[in-house]
Amino acid sequence: MGMGLAPLGRFFGLPETIGVLLLVFSWNIGACLIFILGKRYISKPRIGFVKFGQNRKKRNKLLTVFLGINVGLTVIIFIFTLLGLFQLSLPGYLVMLVIGLLFITTPFSFIAYFIQLKRVYLYALLGGFGLFFSELLYPILDAPFNDILVFVPFGGMILIFGIIILIYFLKKYPLIKKRVM
Repeated sequence: MGMGLAPLGRFFGLPETIGVLLLVFSWNIGACLIFILGKRYISKPRIGFVKFGQNRKKRNKLLTVFLGINVGLTVIIFIFTLLGLFQLSLPGYLVMLVIGLLFITTPFSFIAYFIQLKRVYLYALLGGFGLFFSELLYPILDAPFNDILVFVPFGGMILIFGIIILIYFLKKYPLIKKRVM
């Protein structure tokens, strides 16, 4: 959703790079705050604090190692690209397909595997293919509408899934008020 809203920075007179960074980071910071506050004020009062068993702890350690390696490789490839040492001589839409699959779909698929949440595979595909579809629409719609048309619906789908899961959770685990005697 942040990537879909990022191009709107143009409408506020911000330079493109600044607008994208500001809106994406703002959206992501807001999402993190909602996640943290939701755990504290919605999840924890209803189901308590979860302590993972040995198998889950091992999976989380493996996930941390994998994500660390993934972030390291991403930074190295980014630096090499900036220095002109790494160039893909492919059409733009194929470059975006490769970037989406390597840096969004693959890591999120590993996350889905390690945390054992099947819906994250869908999020991985939506994120990875979003770049590809946006690039395909660019000659037809031009920026920023190609990004808005792809990422806002994809992000909206993920947001709607999250709201449905939240409603289900709230119904399944109502808040029990403690009685004072």
